[in-house]
Amino acid sequence: MSNSTSIAVACFPSADASFGPVLHGDARGVNCRAFDFTIAFEQYFFSIAPAAILIIAASLRLGHLRKSPSVVAGDRFRLAKAATNVVFSAVQLSLVVAWASQSRSLGHIRTVSLAASTVSFLAGLLMTGLSYTEHARSRRPSFILNAYLLASLLLDVAIVRSFWLSGLPNTICSIFSASLALKAVLLVMEAVEKGRFLVIPNSGHRNPELTSGLYSRGLVWWMNPLLMDGFHCLLRPEDLYSLDSSMSADVLHKAFWRAWYGVSPSTKHRLILSCLRALKWPLFKTIVPRLFLLAFTISQPLALQRFLSFLLDPTQSISVGYGLIGAYGLIYVGIALSSAFYEHQNSRTLTMLRGVLVSAIFSRSTELSTTDIDNSAAVTLMSTDVESINRAWREIHELWANIIQIPLAVWLLSIHIGFASVGPVIVCGIALLASIVSGPRSQKHMMTWTGKVQQRIGITSTMLGHMKSIKMSGMNQNLGSSIAQLRKDEINAAAPFRILSAIISAIAQAPVLLSPVAAFALFTIISGKSGESFDVTRVFTSLSIILLLGQPLFWILEAVLDTSAALASSRRIERFISKTSRPKKQNGVIQGSLSVNVSGTADTAPVVPSPQTQDFELQTINSAVHQQGGNSIVVCNASFSWSSEAAPVLKIEDMTVSKGELAIVIGAVACGKTTLLRGLLGELPSITGLVELASGRVAYCEQTPWLVNGTILKNIIGENSYDEALYNSVIYACDLGKDLEALSQGDQTVIGSKGIALSGGQRQRVALTRLLYSRPQLALLDDPFSGIDNHTSQIVFNRILSRENGLLRQWGTTVILVTQAVKFLPGGDKIISLGGGSISEQGTFSSLRGAGGYVESLYREASGEEAHDNIRLNQTRSRSEGESPMTRTSRPSTTPPGPEDRRRQRGDFSIYSYFFSSISMSLTTGLLVSEVAWVFLSTFPTVWLNWWTEANMKEPNSRIGYYLGVYATLQILAVVCFGVLTLIGIFFIASRVGIQMHQTSRCCSKGSLVPLYLYGHWIYHDEDIGILDRSLPLALLVTIASFLMAIGQAGLLASSTGYLAITFPFLIVLFFYIQRGYLRTSRQLRLLDLEEKAPVYTQFLETLSGLVTIRAFGWSASAIATNNSLIDKSQQPFYLLLMVQQWLTLVLNLITAALAILIAGLAVKLRDSISASLTGVSLVQLITLAETLKLLIQFWTSLETSLGAVARIKNFSEETPDEKLPGEDQQPRQNWPAHGHIEFRDVSSSYDADEGRKALVDIDLKIEAGQKVGVVGRTGSGKSTFLLTLLRLVPKSSGTILVDGIDISTLDRDNLRSHIITVSQDTFYLPGSVRLNVDPYDSASSDAIETVLRRVGLWDVIVERGGLEAKFEDDNLSHGQRQLFSLARAVLRKARSRVIVFDEAISSVDAHTDTVIRDFLRDEFREHTVIWIAHRLETILDFDRVIVLDEGRVVEDGNPAQLSVARNTRFGQLWNARHQST
Repeated sequence: MSNSTSIAVACFPSADASFGPVLHGDARGVNCRAFDFTIAFEQYFFSIAPAAILIIAASLRLGHLRKSPSVVAGDRFRLAKAATNVVFSAVQLSLVVAWASQSRSLGHIRTVSLAASTVSFLAGLLMTGLSYTEHARSRRPSFILNAYLLASLLLDVAIVRSFWLSGLPNTICSIFSASLALKAVLLVMEAVEKGRFLVIPNSGHRNPELTSGLYSRGLVWWMNPLLMDGFHCLLRPEDLYSLDSSMSADVLHKAFWRAWYGVSPSTKHRLILSCLRALKWPLFKTIVPRLFLLAFTISQPLALQRFLSFLLDPTQSISVGYGLIGAYGLIYVGIALSSAFYEHQNSRTLTMLRGVLVSAIFSRSTELSTTDIDNSAAVTLMSTDVESINRAWREIHELWANIIQIPLAVWLLSIHIGFASVGPVIVCGIALLASIVSGPRSQKHMMTWTGKVQQRIGITSTMLGHMKSIKMSGMNQNLGSSIAQLRKDEINAAAPFRILSAIISAIAQAPVLLSPVAAFALFTIISGKSGESFDVTRVFTSLSIILLLGQPLFWILEAVLDTSAALASSRRIERFISKTSRPKKQNGVIQGSLSVNVSGTADTAPVVPSPQTQDFELQTINSAVHQQGGNSIVVCNASFSWSSEAAPVLKIEDMTVSKGELAIVIGAVACGKTTLLRGLLGELPSITGLVELASGRVAYCEQTPWLVNGTILKNIIGENSYDEALYNSVIYACDLGKDLEALSQGDQTVIGSKGIALSGGQRQRVALTRLLYSRPQLALLDDPFSGIDNHTSQIVFNRILSRENGLLRQWGTTVILVTQAVKFLPGGDKIISLGGGSISEQGTFSSLRGAGGYVESLYREASGEEAHDNIRLNQTRSRSEGESPMTRTSRPSTTPPGPEDRRRQRGDFSIYSYFFSSISMSLTTGLLVSEVAWVFLSTFPTVWLNWWTEANMKEPNSRIGYYLGVYATLQILAVVCFGVLTLIGIFFIASRVGIQMHQTSRCCSKGSLVPLYLYGHWIYHDEDIGILDRSLPLALLVTIASFLMAIGQAGLLASSTGYLAITFPFLIVLFFYIQRGYLRTSRQLRLLDLEEKAPVYTQFLETLSGLVTIRAFGWSASAIATNNSLIDKSQQPFYLLLMVQQWLTLVLNLITAALAILIAGLAVKLRDSISASLTGVSLVQLITLAETLKLLIQFWTSLETSLGAVARIKNFSEETPDEKLPGEDQQPRQNWPAHGHIEFRDVSSSYDADEGRKALVDIDLKIEAGQKVGVVGRTGSGKSTFLLTLLRLVPKSSGTILVDGIDISTLDRDNLRSHIITVSQDTFYLPGSVRLNVDPYDSASSDAIETVLRRVGLWDVIVERGGLEAKFEDDNLSHGQRQLFSLARAVLRKARSRVIVFDEAISSVDAHTDTVIRDFLRDEFREHTVIWIAHRLETILDFDRVIVLDEGRVVEDGNPAQLSVARNTRFGQLWNARHQST
């Protein structure tokens, strides 16, 4: 027997029977085995405690699994695990027998070991049952079993060591060793993942996280395949892992609303409390790993103190040093693993919160009144505000953990420096107080900034939907100036927030930098009286504790800004979600007063999405009403208002529409026609009286068609399934066949935002086709023929609404048609005339046309004096009407994918030079100098402390003032330098880059030069601007600072021993490959995150703009389901990016653990020659090294992806084809065109790049100065192209166009358009006052403006809404009033040009107003050359000329009055289609 074994046996069992925990010696003073615990302690805490925890946890888990279905097969493996568990239990039972047979002389050791073996046996039995059950009913390996087996295996190793070194019998030692081996086998078996055994595989949507076990999740192994994919190839959305069901938007949406209605509406911060309730379990699961991380973190200064004591005490055994190496490894590996588990669960919670908020905002928006929703504000809620809350929520667990860590750190600090520990507390308290005081002001400035962002985004998004009318009107420069000014206002509004943020950031550095100064200053004062020495152990242990005290406070102070912004954002979202829902119908009935208090709070649950379930929106059928007299619509004593406070717009005493009837509603401009339809749909804030609808399926066609940015097929089918026969029939009914044939991709053509790729008539017919495809029982049509030419509108009316063969008539659909077209009145079963805020007359056409009312006046005006008794609805079939419905099979687009852009994967370093070129040299120099200065001031003071402690060891307490003064100066300068650095980055650089990049993006100064057809590709611009404002400045600062800090810390690490520097080349190579693999994947995930968020915002905006239509069709539930699906897709890259960052954090933490073990090992091995103080310097740096490296790579990635926004702006600026061609630089005279002579010479135009399809063909004509020329033709004849060619808006044109003798191809295009007055159907309005919009060139006096507005009948409306200086709100005007407003704008510009072009400018006004306006325009533009694109032929009947187009060619040119009566003329055919008499 060896000497050591003899000593161990000599102290056994008396010493091992004690609690310990460390084994010292027995009562006789005999020294026992070195560096070990007592057997009694090990049995209590290494055996009984883990087994007891397992018994409790396994019992609960078995109860939970009892109700779960079987999802995993693999019965052989399941039985093998069960058999191994049975053998393990038998070994535990034999160990019980072995301990029971031992002599009672072992005393307490026998008793506690017997208890431990018995508990382990029971645990083994439960392990058998849990393993067998969990294998079949859980997709993941058992977390409980793996955690227990791993922990107990490591603890059993210590027990086995103690057993063999003690005097225990070999039988017990052997049995326990066998138990240890079986436990290792079980550990391997239970760790096997069960993906290949799943009963129902992932069906293509792979997600290894669903089957990952404890080790795969802890070490983030399940992310390795994605990292490899991202390294080797380009990632696509379909390559990403799907989310598990608990993170799906549908599940989160339902959980949130249950929580929302569980919180009282009067509760403060209701939104936050609801989120906490909805996510309580994910939040709770994060607590345990965070507690472990806290324990390991607080152990660092304890290990440092013990290690420095060991180095300074040569009498201590080398075994202690080896134990301390193991302790350092345990602490830093523990930090790595606990941090991984914590970040994993926290990332899941953050992702779920994001899904909760976005889905809640969207679902609530589908319930609100259209008057309560500001599109730009709602998008800001979904983007800026949600991200703001998410940033603050990330720190929710850090808050309580830091609250625990700070007092613990203070207590530990007081142990080392006594009363001097109050110094850091005072510094931290002052910094915290200053940040809290600054919080409300920061929040106020943040809200102001957000408001400006919201304003710019709203106007920009609206601008993109009206780009065609903007370019036609020549208002590019005005709009560009407005957008540029809004951007400058936004930057100015951000300035106070950014400056305050820089100040708070500097204050946040105080706890880390100034706390050591306060602590050491107080200690030197106290030590002068007590005689205590300022030694190495005390200094560096105190410094490490102060880091643990200061770092949490630093993040808390930084979180003040995030929390302030998050609280403001949560209040905004809460106010939005708490808004009152629109009035609800019960069984299709509105009865009694349903006036809505807009400022109140509603607790009406939003629609729970179910694609198969029709939501309430007018889709419920009231069979009782249907049975009573066969009326489909009954309105009695009802009043309709657009505001609960305003007087009713329309009052209806009695109105009924029978089933299957066509009721036509007519009336003057702004008489309430649209109000009536909205009231029937329940879409007004205030409705009183009785409104009953007795129809099931309802469909609505708005006056301005609602179309989504998708294919024509998608817009027609909507949320319905595809039925080819029905599809072909409705295409035929709406005469869309020729249009689809003219498109190269047919119905797979993407129509762009708001259908910008289609003409006005095509948009309206697509909307009509959608209405027909839904096969409604009640159809509400709001003037759908206003933008369609007469011939086509007659065809469509006949095929849809004619008594003989109209589709809706055949289906027995009840129809209410609002129209201004008198020709359709005879086709109606009932005419309802509105006027004076009520129904002025109603009845059949035959009864009203001679009743002396409004209908008769329209009838006489439309028919003319000679033929007013003979007008009837034209039933003549045109050539196209005789065609049968064409068979059209929809096929998906097969556009080949574009070339792969490897820059997404590998980055583009040329962007760096492009970016820095936008920053002045002085700012760049200031930034770099500040960065270097701050890093020096952050690292050098630690070296100064080393010099101080070494000097103090030679001459205790000498030159304290010198060393302390220099140290304090360095730390104070570091705080100031950090503030200056932050100010340069987030204020000066951010402001400059924000302005420069916004200008470069062509949003303002050059936006007009982008070809019209490319504006659909510009939808990510605002997202990029947000990145430039918020992400880029911070990423730039932290990347440079972390890189320089890593270099400084590497030098300090090597200061303890030069041997450590040998590892640096290997570490550099390792870090190179880590960042290479990480960056390639994270870059792509960040880009995919941005790209996948865009469809969510796009769908949200489209839904908001079409709420009335969506709710009328009953598509709210489908819209929510679609939104949830889009949210899930957008969550995938967001969550996976967080997990890739977690993978990086784990790898860096493990590298730090390896460095800690290496430094500790070298120090132990070389402790006779190594400097303890320099070792302290190295070990203190280890505390922050992993964080520095993580920040470096993470923010480098953030910088790269932020520069991706710069790259997109750069590419848009450099690669987007410019519509301005060489030679287009002439500037015409100020008064050009002074005469208005226009000549077309062999002009052809094409929208295709190859000019294969010509929209205009060989146009030759002259228009004399002052002539009034009408341009007519059927749909697709080239009328709009004729106008766009004159304005140079068609991509490919040939020939020559002369205006007053000047070739317009030589003129600047913006200048050309600004010199031709254009009034389009769809007009964009500038942000600002009524005066600015009616007179954008500030060329008219107030009296002139008033006169013109009076002439068009709008002055009283303008005065009622605040006058000329009031903010212009186009939503306050009806569609017809907006057209009249545009005419007023044109009249005020008449002195600027002698050429004016009208694009069906008064299509939405009634016949009376049409006549008045025509007389008005005839007077105002008597001397002007007028070109009028006309659908109403009466408008141009008294013109000098009419040009008839067909298939892009001029087929007729002459006097319209003469052509209308001549035989066999094209214009005559069109005129007869409108005015044929019998």
